[in-house]
Amino acid sequence: MTYSICATDGTRHGVVIATKAPTVGSLAPNLSYHGALSSQATVSIPLGRRAARLMDEGADVAAAVRTLIDRDEHADERQVHGVDVHGTTFHHSGENCVDWFGGIEGDGYTVAGNMLDGEHVIEAAAEAYEAAADAGEPLSERLLAAVTAGEDAGGDKRAENAQSAALRVYDPDEPRLEHDVRVDDHEDPVPELRRVYEVAKEQGEEWDDGFRKMDLQRHP
Repeated sequence: MTYSICATDGTRHGVVIATKAPTVGSLAPNLSYHGALSSQATVSIPLGRRAARLMDEGADVAAAVRTLIDRDEHADERQVHGVDVHGTTFHHSGENCVDWFGGIEGDGYTVAGNMLDGEHVIEAAAEAYEAAADAGEPLSERLLAAVTAGEDAGGDKRAENAQSAALRVYDPDEPRLEHDVRVDDHEDPVPELRRVYEVAKEQGEEWDDGFRKMDLQRHP
């Protein structure tokens, strides 16, 4: 019921996701200090969280997810994909996911979806991500470009627009507001996600300026 993109730039990593269901940001995307992944189709919140924990303990994303998928009696209904900070990628789409389903593993990113309008949805998302990366855009902008392209290409086959969307990014240097943005229920959540992201980004920059001024006053 979803399409999503997980990616790393070698320092930061994150996931963006959209679906025709509410509150996807609380269900599917998972972040570790060492990677990002999404558990979707028949979502398993425990699987996503355990995989993130395994990555925190040193496993790469492929080993972390494969360990859990191999023991999951509903693996044929799951779709799980992700990337770790070293660029290792992983994609699993169970044979009983709802058509169209599938995934792409690229250079430092994965794209996957199920119940989509067609393969062209994830192809468009991958192309938009790569174009934004080639243009030197920061990771959050690359992810937003990708999810927008996927939506424009048809997205979820059940409706013209998704219902919820979310962006989560781990940045070890800047834990900013715009790195965890959700739209839980909206008639057009992907553009709304971009709008909320821009609001959070502007607010975060204002806070940064304020803190810098305070530091200068304390330590001229």
